[in-house]
Amino acid sequence: MLLPITLLVMAVALSPDAPANAQPNPDDLALVKEELARLQYLSFATEREYCGYLGETRDGLTVTPVVRGGHDGCTPVLPDSEMRLIASFHTHGAYDPDVPAEFPTAQDLLSDAQEGVDGYVATPGGRLWFIDGAAGHAVQICGLNCLPQDPDFNAGDDGVILQSYRLRDLLRMENSH
Repeated sequence: MLLPITLLVMAVALSPDAPANAQPNPDDLALVKEELARLQYLSFATEREYCGYLGETRDGLTVTPVVRGGHDGCTPVLPDSEMRLIASFHTHGAYDPDVPAEFPTAQDLLSDAQEGVDGYVATPGGRLWFIDGAAGHAVQICGLNCLPQDPDFNAGDDGVILQSYRLRDLLRMENSH
């Protein structure tokens, strides 16, 4: 059963500190990184987010068909019941100096927690983030230019980017703007 979003925010934001070493499975990471690298170019050209799921079937690891989202969000289509969901993945669209996009949002963490999966986020600067959905914690897997980078990207516009964020940190940042 899914928790109402306000209870989920409280439960995750008030939970003990998440481990600083949350890391994805190497096989999962390799497949998602390949998919996100491909999607980055589409995301920059269309100024849209793209998203999907990583899962496992009898035939092994696979990704769902990708969904084209909006300028500031994307909702992947849940696969059939024969796939065991592992993680969500999405791009953060094209570079926009007015939109902080170099780190996951609180909504990114909340969505993964609510669905009971981990997550991956690709940024316009080419960063790759791993979200530990159960812990409400995001870790930067690799920095600028790890994935394709938007040619219009201007490093530093989002300020100092930390190596990891907890949900409560992101909520505090978003509420201060």
